[in-house]
Amino acid sequence: MKLKYSIVLIFVAFSAAYYSISFDGYNIDKSFLSVSTFLFAIFSGFFIARQGSRYSSIREKVASFDGDMQSIYRAFGHFGNEAQKKEAEIIKEHYQPILESKEWDYYFTHKTSTVVNTTKLLEEVAGGKNLTSLENAALGRIGIGLHDAQINRKHLVALHQERIPKSQWVLTVILAAILLLTLSAITSQGLIIASMIKGAFATAVIAVILLLLQLDKLKLFEGMIGQSSAQDVLDIIEGKK
Repeated sequence: MKLKYSIVLIFVAFSAAYYSISFDGYNIDKSFLSVSTFLFAIFSGFFIARQGSRYSSIREKVASFDGDMQSIYRAFGHFGNEAQKKEAEIIKEHYQPILESKEWDYYFTHKTSTVVNTTKLLEEVAGGKNLTSLENAALGRIGIGLHDAQINRKHLVALHQERIPKSQWVLTVILAAILLLTLSAITSQGLIIASMIKGAFATAVIAVILLLLQLDKLKLFEGMIGQSSAQDVLDIIEGKK
């Protein structure tokens, strides 16, 4: 279910509960509401900012890696159609499992031989041969592309591991629970406006948790991160662009 529909359902559920159920029996000191709100805002804001920065960095590195693959493919064209076709198969073998599984980090959990196979192909088409100036330039471009691709992959591995630790998740959930309990203690039974305001406040707290979860899993936007970039590389190889 899409996040926006989930938020609407959560709002309706909270508002209905606050309107029909009395929570006055909790008799919680309202000062807890201010303290928990302050702490929750600080911690969740920090985590969202950090994970948002991580998301942007990963997206940039993925696009850079895809750009390296595209550049390498075009450079192999200077060694003949046969060499370029072989490189196209290597690149397809790299991207197809990613797009099929819809896991941008597929090759962090599975073995990859893309760089190794490209290097072997390069040795096959250029090793020990007298190259033209154009072929030498293409050889340099491929070498730089392979170098940059490996660096980008190392950056992606590091960024992939920078998820929110369990201890920080526990802290965030505890603060959210305290916030919801103290909010519930405010009288609203039978009051439509008060119930809707409390429902909106509670929904916002849940929405922050869901946002953090999606950022942590790198699923903030619809589709897989880097999906359009990966598809663009395959479209170029297949002559669609």
